[in-house]
Amino acid sequence: MTLIPADLTAFLAEKRDSREYRRALAVKLALQGYLYEAISDMLDVTPGFISQVKKAYETAGTAGLTLKYQGTQPYLSEDQRQAVIIWLKAQQQWSVEHLHDYLATTYGVVFQSRQSYYQLLADAEITYKRAQRSNPKRDPERVAVKKKRSSTS
Repeated sequence: MTLIPADLTAFLAEKRDSREYRRALAVKLALQGYLYEAISDMLDVTPGFISQVKKAYETAGTAGLTLKYQGTQPYLSEDQRQAVIIWLKAQQQWSVEHLHDYLATTYGVVFQSRQSYYQLLADAEITYKRAQRSNPKRDPERVAVKKKRSSTS
């Protein structure tokens, strides 16, 4: 059996994302001399994956086993987002279009999806659906008749 490098052992000992751990474990088993078919059965990976992560480890060390994707940067920073929420709460009237115009003029941000505007309104605890001042189907005469009927009963 081959001696496992200390950096790989330390990498496996740390709390990691399961994908990184699987990569490191595949490299460890490959260095110990296990067949790629046995490793792929144990870890449910392809032999090409094992070859790829082993090569990444040999060229970059444990840094080659880490995930590279860091996610996309948000359009608004956390401070800007809080400022928008405060601004929304201070408004007497609001709408998605009004929020869209405010973000475009103040921060130069235009979201691709309306869902982003809805989320900002929800974070400010505001419903984006317009409420009607009165029920359009309400008939005052029918309401009066019903009130009269219920009061006499």
